[in-house]
Amino acid sequence: MMNRLDAYQTAYCLWKTGKLAEAERGLREMWQRSGARSLREALLLAYVLRDGKRYVSQADWLRQLLAEFAASPEKNFLAEAWRLLGGALRRLGAAQEAVEAFLQSIALEPDPEQKLVECSNAIFAANAVSGDSCELFHKLYAKYQELLDALHVVSYPKPSWHHEKIRVGYLSADLRDHAVAQFVQPLFQQYDANRFEVYVYSLVPQPDSVTEALRQSPVIWRDVAHIASFGALAERIRADEIDILFDLGGHSSRNVLPVFAWRAARVQISGIGYFNSTGIRQTDGFLTDAYCSPEALSPYFVEPLLRLPHSHFCYAPFSRFPDIGALAADRQGHITFGCFNNFAKVTDEMLRLWARILQAVPGSHLLLKHELFDSVEGRAYTVKRMQSCGVPVERVEMRGLSRDYLAQYRDMDIALDTSPYPGGLTTCEALCMGVPVVTLTGGRHGARFGYSFLSNLGMPELAAATPEAYIALAVQLAGDRELLHVLHQQLRPVMLRSPIMNGAAYMRDLEGIYMEQLHQAEKTGGSWA
Repeated sequence: MMNRLDAYQTAYCLWKTGKLAEAERGLREMWQRSGARSLREALLLAYVLRDGKRYVSQADWLRQLLAEFAASPEKNFLAEAWRLLGGALRRLGAAQEAVEAFLQSIALEPDPEQKLVECSNAIFAANAVSGDSCELFHKLYAKYQELLDALHVVSYPKPSWHHEKIRVGYLSADLRDHAVAQFVQPLFQQYDANRFEVYVYSLVPQPDSVTEALRQSPVIWRDVAHIASFGALAERIRADEIDILFDLGGHSSRNVLPVFAWRAARVQISGIGYFNSTGIRQTDGFLTDAYCSPEALSPYFVEPLLRLPHSHFCYAPFSRFPDIGALAADRQGHITFGCFNNFAKVTDEMLRLWARILQAVPGSHLLLKHELFDSVEGRAYTVKRMQSCGVPVERVEMRGLSRDYLAQYRDMDIALDTSPYPGGLTTCEALCMGVPVVTLTGGRHGARFGYSFLSNLGMPELAAATPEAYIALAVQLAGDRELLHVLHQQLRPVMLRSPIMNGAAYMRDLEGIYMEQLHQAEKTGGSWA
């Protein structure tokens, strides 16, 4: 019989190799034999449940552990448990509770840099909290800045660089098979090579085919995932004499936003891969557009807004789109609404709106697709949520993840966007598959993506200003089969001709902003730490 340490290490190896059922069985048998468990051992089961997409069980298990080990002196493990709970709650759509869990993790976490990671997690989760109040964001931004100021930041002197071309550096952990990668090709391939030189700082730990395709761009590529600290990464970027550093991650996963504290470049901006303020004073601007940000300043943002005249996204997909085929309603005999957005974005308020839409369109169905539905417990949890919100679950189909998800848009007539955290890539994909998107326009940059996409297609009328208008739009569109046929056939060519997919024009507009920012930095003397 194995001793306890060997049994734990065996379970750990099984987890790392993806043998989740065996790992769980080994842990539970070990605890049954010994009659006790440690917090470290119990955390391993939380990871096993997470990787099995059993988020409901994971959340229940972590709550049990946090109650059982509340008095544990192992603050690092307690912080880890709160972090894992926050992640599980966010995946389940419990955004407010997720924010609170991440704040608990910050309070217990001993490592200063990891505290910043947890604060980013809290800020990211807050984007799905219902309502348009900016009070929560500014509370979290103040916390992030406080943690950032606690780091030992090296003060660099104002540089005296004399390189010939303007050097632009892009910083991202998502240059892989990820939504962000579908919006970066113009940045790497369609810039003005007579005036600009492009550096890419990739934080991707495991490159894939998308990474390799992007690496073939005419850029200077730096793999920096191995660099151990924010300060060391800032020093690496600084050595390349970067004039404009563009962070593509914001507060998303594996971000290195704290690098901005070291003033690694003359101008530091953020955007594209994130949808709200960085919340820190070291950011010189945030990229947006005239539709997402009607005003140059926003109460939701700490930094100034840099507004492009059309879309701040330029969609350049790697996927080949399948043929559109016949309208789903013609084949199925009823209207099918759908949403392929991350289900963590679906609030109870959205479910209530969808319930009213389904009730107003007799015989209509709702098609959902997300990894949560890959597990029995995920589907059961969602059914319970929908029932509590009045959704007729017998008319809802839940599908798990699959490689052919683009073709599955053929089973949808009308896409229903989420709010206040709308779709980005999923909206572009729906439109390219001939599926009109009905969106609810919010009050902040990230809540207006749908309005921006539709306005750039010349279809702002599909963006509703109020929940009542959102319902009315969806119902009206469902009742106009002739219009649905026209949109089904015309949306893809309209997308291809739109500013959303015009890389050359997009880059000229973006480079205009770059020049304005450099001019401003020269005029003011910059903001060097």
